[in-house]
Amino acid sequence: MGFIPEITCRHCGKKFSAIHNRCPHCGTRRVKQSSRAPTTTASARQGTSANSRASVNAKWQFIFGCVLVVAVIAAVIVLISASLSAGSKEPIPTPTPTVTVTPTPTPTPPPTPTPSPTPNVTSITITWMGSAVTEFTQPMGTTIDLDAVVYPIDVEAEVEWSSDNEEVFTIDENGVLTPVAPGWGTVVVTCGGITASCRVLVR
Repeated sequence: MGFIPEITCRHCGKKFSAIHNRCPHCGTRRVKQSSRAPTTTASARQGTSANSRASVNAKWQFIFGCVLVVAVIAAVIVLISASLSAGSKEPIPTPTPTVTVTPTPTPTPPPTPTPSPTPNVTSITITWMGSAVTEFTQPMGTTIDLDAVVYPIDVEAEVEWSSDNEEVFTIDENGVLTPVAPGWGTVVVTCGGITASCRVLVR
C-alpha cells in the first residue's frame, strides 16, 4: 500500500494518484473535498424563537391535514348516499309526443282538353306524277303508283282504294295498280265520304 492516496475520477470512475490535479484518463479536473461541516439553522436549534415558531406551525399543519382528510371522507359519504337514493326513486315517465296527422290534399285532375272539330273532306283527286288523271292506258306486265290529293290538305282521314273490275287490274291500299288482263276498268278512291274515279285501259 503506497503513501500517496488514490482518488476516483468523478467523470470516468477510474482511480489515479492524488499528486495529479487532473484525471490522466479523461482530463477531468480534480475537485477538492470540503472539510467544513454544515451549520444548522436557527429553527433547528433548541430554545430559539425560530424553533418555537416551527413547532407551532407543525402543529397547525397537522390539524389542517386532519380536517382536510375528514372533509374528503364526508364528501365521499354524501356522494354515495345521493347515488343510492337516486337509484331507488321511480323513473319519471317521458311524455309521449302528440303526432298531428295532416290530411293528404286531393290532387285536382287536369281539365279534359276539348278536341278540335275535324274538318270535313271537300274534294279528292287521283293523281300520277303530280298531275290529275281521269283516264289512262296501262300496258300488261307493268305497275303504276297512283296518289290521292285530299282537300283540305290538313284532313287526317283514311284513303281507301278499290277496283270495279279485278279481272282486268287490282289495286292495293297504297294505290299501286297491277294489270291482270286486257280490258277496261275503273279505279275508285274514297276519303271522308267523298269519292273520285279514273278509267283505266289495260292492253
